[in-house]
Amino acid sequence: MQSSIGTQSGRDVAEVTLTGLRIAPGLGMGSAWVVGDRLECRGDAHRIAPHEVEREWSRIRVAFDQTRAELQEAARRVEEQFNSHLADIFRAHEMILDSLLSSTEFVQELQGSLVNAEAVVRRIFRRWQEKFHSLTGETFQQRADDLADLGRKVLRHLEGEDADRLKNLPAGSVLVLQHLLPSDVVALSRRDVAAIVVESLGQGSHAALLAREKSIPTVADVPGVLELIGDGDEVLVDAYRGEVVLAPDGETRATFHERLTQYQATLARCKGACRQPARTLDGELVKVEANLGAHEDVELTLDNGADGVGLFRIEQLYLARELPPT
Repeated sequence: MQSSIGTQSGRDVAEVTLTGLRIAPGLGMGSAWVVGDRLECRGDAHRIAPHEVEREWSRIRVAFDQTRAELQEAARRVEEQFNSHLADIFRAHEMILDSLLSSTEFVQELQGSLVNAEAVVRRIFRRWQEKFHSLTGETFQQRADDLADLGRKVLRHLEGEDADRLKNLPAGSVLVLQHLLPSDVVALSRRDVAAIVVESLGQGSHAALLAREKSIPTVADVPGVLELIGDGDEVLVDAYRGEVVLAPDGETRATFHERLTQYQATLARCKGACRQPARTLDGELVKVEANLGAHEDVELTLDNGADGVGLFRIEQLYLARELPPT
């Protein structure tokens, strides 16, 4: 960690450089937009009377229905933008959701604890998350993340959209949060967010995969990031080096801005150059061909100047529809 004195929002603060894990490469700078963890906060917990159990159970069922619809929409959007393999993430989440709702655990918890729906949902999802976290192996850790994702979705519908800061993310912000979920990334684009800084995220997680697909610069494993960064703080993110600079001084800001300008110019040049014939230094022509599996892959192939199709994966023609193609 390095530091020097800078000025931010009219106050003297120390420039700090944090080092984390490189998740998705790129550069980004902007004002921090901090999102807390809905599942871990206490929220609006209060006691209920026995005759109110059915009402709270009904609220939970409605929130599950809304979450299911949201997952189905996310699967549709991801399949259109990327491929059916990524969409399967959300279909798997829907199966987990249905399995949880079909159990008697929520009703039993309502009857036994006599607390409101929000408190019960937090309690049960955190309980299941901790069960999977206690098991060894990356697959079990990913299932814990999946459960946390679902719990936060259900809570958002119970508590209301007004409590969801991701919905109100100002364009060009640096998103700072404790956990990044696949459903969070689906709604984001490179135009919406300059970069992402997340306290905990694995390289092989579904959210990391989506961040790379969307080319959003992302740095993870930055301990205590929510305590170090506040709303509106200026943040520079170098996701090539895995560095996050807080409260940069004038010189650091100017240097980073120059790098960012060069980075954007390089992307623009590459976009144009990719359509030119690919030749080796001694003049040999090399064909650059694409792997295709869905209609969106065709658009991506054309946009990036491929010369043809190297591999056509026909299995997606079958998996993406109920009846086989003609």
